[in-house]
Amino acid sequence: MKILNTREMKQIYKVLEEQFGNKKVLEFGFLENNKDKLYLISKEYAQIDEKTLRINNLGLYFGKREIDGLRLSIEGSQLIEPTKNIIQLNKEQMELWVKGEDISIEHPTSYVIVKYENDSLGCGKVINNNLRNMVSKERRLKSLQE
Repeated sequence: MKILNTREMKQIYKVLEEQFGNKKVLEFGFLENNKDKLYLISKEYAQIDEKTLRINNLGLYFGKREIDGLRLSIEGSQLIEPTKNIIQLNKEQMELWVKGEDISIEHPTSYVIVKYENDSLGCGKVINNNLRNMVSKERRLKSLQE
């Protein structure tokens, strides 16, 4: 894992603004692994002597750099303040989404923030008017209860 420097972090924020209209600056540092996955970490981490600790995982998974944009995790989509490329689902669509289903929807090809009412449900990608579900299999719901 490498800690992103200020220039690299500015590139992430530039993509977030272009892609989602986000202007919010997060109070975290960014780590990136060799698979282009981004993690958030407290800026105070630099002050810790990690040789004295047993560390299993480092940071909160934020998203992944893809060739055509930034694919955010559920938590990543909840931490930013998007103003564009937001898809608002109705109840039926939301129930399909949380179960891992793709949804037919008219929207230009792009990564989007998927919302139901005021809740951000994650990030998806619209391709040929089909909203591809990117929620990992282990985070999908099997059933919903009122």
